[in-house]
Amino acid sequence: MGRTGFGDLEHGAIPTFYAAPPAPRTAPVGTPERPIPLIIDSDPGLDDALAIGLAVARPEIELLAVTTVGGNADVRHCTDNALRLLHAFGRSDIPVAEGAQGPLTGEVVRATAIHGEGGLGRTELPPSPATACPEGAVALMARLLEESPAPVAIAPIGPLTNIALFIRLHPDLLARISHLSIMGGSIGEGNTTTSAEFNVYADPEAADIVFRSGIPITMMGLDVTHQATLDAAAATRLRDLGTASGVIAAELVDFAIERVWQWYGGTTTAIHDAVAVAHLAIDDLVTVASYNVRVDTSAGPARGRTVCEGLGRRMTRYGLQPNAEVGIRIDPGRFEGLLVDAFGRLP
Repeated sequence: MGRTGFGDLEHGAIPTFYAAPPAPRTAPVGTPERPIPLIIDSDPGLDDALAIGLAVARPEIELLAVTTVGGNADVRHCTDNALRLLHAFGRSDIPVAEGAQGPLTGEVVRATAIHGEGGLGRTELPPSPATACPEGAVALMARLLEESPAPVAIAPIGPLTNIALFIRLHPDLLARISHLSIMGGSIGEGNTTTSAEFNVYADPEAADIVFRSGIPITMMGLDVTHQATLDAAAATRLRDLGTASGVIAAELVDFAIERVWQWYGGTTTAIHDAVAVAHLAIDDLVTVASYNVRVDTSAGPARGRTVCEGLGRRMTRYGLQPNAEVGIRIDPGRFEGLLVDAFGRLP
């Protein structure tokens, strides 16, 4: 993706949108002494797989569950992928529950052209001894929030259908959600259409419900996740760790780079979803800014666009308030080191 208007401008270029100034984060962050309880809602997915591995490995995170949603692949593949990944990462004890097959309304959208029909490229993982919880994704989220002694963070890194359904079905439990660290959206250009990023485009109505919910939100959109990239050398670093998990991660990165080359001619791949998880473990990894985020649910060419307003005077004029912190900057080298370290800790 091209420059987004953050950082130094080259050749006198003018940003194509207003870049709100950095702001202090309000999202909770875990520590090894007090890990943050976390549910990942996911559609594994190449980059989802690395995000799940990161959550398992980091001592600042207590991963309570992985819930699945149709997105990068059919939800049945996503559920099986979640089970197999957790087993490969040595945590088949972490519960998995299957959620929504498709969006609240409209056509089903899949990203199999990038992730492969099964979601994990050509990587084949041994089956897990565990099975998915019969109660389903939304019910499992509700039970875990009720049982947890502390509020629970959720990292939705797929389409937001499950989260919207939870908001509708369990309004009494919303205060038990400490934060939503979302991978989705974009201040600038999209990746599925010019206007829209995939996770929001796959279910704009659900995203609209989530951003209107009043739950504290950090949005990790393409503006920051396109800075969080790995290349072939990073895949080699992962492979050379000498762990089975490192080899899995390297295979997934290799496949993703191959698909990026085929589609866009690039030689790096963005590990979008891991940014949303890393933000809850590392206090100063991602720089955020305050925005009002609205979702275009129209049927036109802007469907799925996250309309991000960061200019204070304009918000005042139209009676808007910031409803999300939005990621704007990340150190790519530090991010790569974080992932390599994580997969060195896994079996």
